[in-house]
Amino acid sequence: MEYSVKKGDFSPIGAVKGKGFVNFCIECRRESECAILLYPREKSEEKVQIPVPQEFSRGNLRAVKVYGINMEAYDYTFEIDGAEILDPYARRIVGRETWADEKRVEFLGRGLKCRMENQGFSWRSDREVNIARRDMVLYKLHVRGFTKGLPEHVPDRGTFRGFTRRIPYLKSLGVTTVEFMPVYEFEELERLESPEFPEYLEWQEKKRDKIKKPRKKQEYKINFWGYGPGMYFAPKASYAATENPVGEFKDCVMKLHKNGMELILEMDFPQDISQRMILKALRYWVEEYHVDGFHLQGDNIPIQLILEDPYLGRTKIFYRNIPKHFIPVEEAEEPRCFVDSDEFLYPARKLLNGINGNIWELADQMKKQDDKLGYINYICDNNGFTLADLFTYDLKHNEANGENNRDGMDWNYSSNCGVEGDTTSRNVLKIRDRKMKNAIAMLFLSQGVPMLMAGDEDCNSQGGNNNVYCQDNPVGYKDWKQSKNSKEFLRFVKNMIMFRKEHTVLRREKPMQLSDYRSYGFPDLSYHEEQPWISPWFINRRALGILYCGKYAEEEENVYIGFNFSDFRKKLSFPKEKRKRKWHLHMDTSSRQAFLSTPVVVSETFYILEPQSVCILIGK
Repeated sequence: MEYSVKKGDFSPIGAVKGKGFVNFCIECRRESECAILLYPREKSEEKVQIPVPQEFSRGNLRAVKVYGINMEAYDYTFEIDGAEILDPYARRIVGRETWADEKRVEFLGRGLKCRMENQGFSWRSDREVNIARRDMVLYKLHVRGFTKGLPEHVPDRGTFRGFTRRIPYLKSLGVTTVEFMPVYEFEELERLESPEFPEYLEWQEKKRDKIKKPRKKQEYKINFWGYGPGMYFAPKASYAATENPVGEFKDCVMKLHKNGMELILEMDFPQDISQRMILKALRYWVEEYHVDGFHLQGDNIPIQLILEDPYLGRTKIFYRNIPKHFIPVEEAEEPRCFVDSDEFLYPARKLLNGINGNIWELADQMKKQDDKLGYINYICDNNGFTLADLFTYDLKHNEANGENNRDGMDWNYSSNCGVEGDTTSRNVLKIRDRKMKNAIAMLFLSQGVPMLMAGDEDCNSQGGNNNVYCQDNPVGYKDWKQSKNSKEFLRFVKNMIMFRKEHTVLRREKPMQLSDYRSYGFPDLSYHEEQPWISPWFINRRALGILYCGKYAEEEENVYIGFNFSDFRKKLSFPKEKRKRKWHLHMDTSSRQAFLSTPVVVSETFYILEPQSVCILIGK
């Protein structure tokens, strides 16, 4: 092959096609030996090594323009001081098209190549989607696990295209915002190191031995979730149903947008990933794939630089800690920063399962809101029990992970309601169903952004495994086989999401003042118990009435939420409505259907709530 080289451009880093040439810019110290390795895709000739002279350096970059090569015929890697590496800025990685291919076990980290492709994609029909913070309903999922559990005859299971086919399901549920766990290229096969024994314990094979020492087969574990280092500019090829993961992922994003839904990508950056690369990667996914936001994981996140970057100025950012002073004052008009932590999870679980819970901890979490910052509320995440398992198991059951049940969280604040695991006891199943409904009510009646983990809407179980990071099997997949109970629970979740959307007072963006500062007759938020306006502030309280005044959200209806997590029936009082207005019971988790088909007028100024129950009354 004939080619020529000249000094290249130092921006952008990586490989970029030009008119008649390809520009390669490589991170490489001036003292190092550097080369580009070209591999013919047809494998009809040997690889081509193109040395990059030291004089083509600037700082710690090496740039070269290569003329006379057709990159549609070659894949490439870099070689620095004899070590072959992938281009960290590559837009496509080849060699991992088949998920967990055992043929790759012997050369993990080798045999992979980078590919330059220019497969056209038209964004002309794409539309910008910007869901207001107050309207967001978040649904987190694993792309492979979300559809892999469907029957085998269903096409495209476990892929971007398979997810796209399920968008109508999410829309019918009421979801506005989807969060993907890592979808960039990562290595799902992880070697398991064999234990090393002292020399005297090793089998020293001898020629006269009739029994030969067996060859050890390399064992490995699946990194199902995808956390850890990755190729942050390339979508995962094995998540594609076609040979074009780039186009398939773009189509997935565009179809979400057409349905008025937005996409958040979870990005995990280990400590050794430079902040410069993190910023470039985020900009790239917004520019190239039109994603709407990121859930950032890692300890080296340049959060201030991200928030100051003008290109990311409308991009939603989820992170566990966002200092308020990093956020410009003008962003209060359209808040896009969200604290994503487990602050809501523990007070909720403790009350739901009667483990040293405090109703005032929950009340503080439920009203949590800020002018600049949003809050992501969840009771279950991928890291921990599913919602169904939270009330089915006292203890984690992670033996299948191969770590002697030592992995996963120990502080689950869960309960089995009398029986560990599955049961046919109607009484136990009834208790579990009510607790799940209490959890969903607690989540969607709070002011922050509610997040559902995939499958929690229809009783998905992981068999008590609270850390399915390596379970690439039905344990880690969403179960689509809906029983009668799960279908009824799914209806309850849909009704709760709809109720939230119908009452803006439940999702205000301004912090509550707990006072009647507009003289509407009621404070914007008030607390009640056995007597209206009186709520003892004791640490062991398990019951509370919360009243939202609708006029503070320009609504006519007032919303009263009753919680009773004690073991006794509780009288919860509320202020008398003015004139001809009355209180109407809309929902009570102690009743079989929970949501009443026709609201019932409550003639008294109190309601007797059953133990371990949540109710909703509407004043109108």
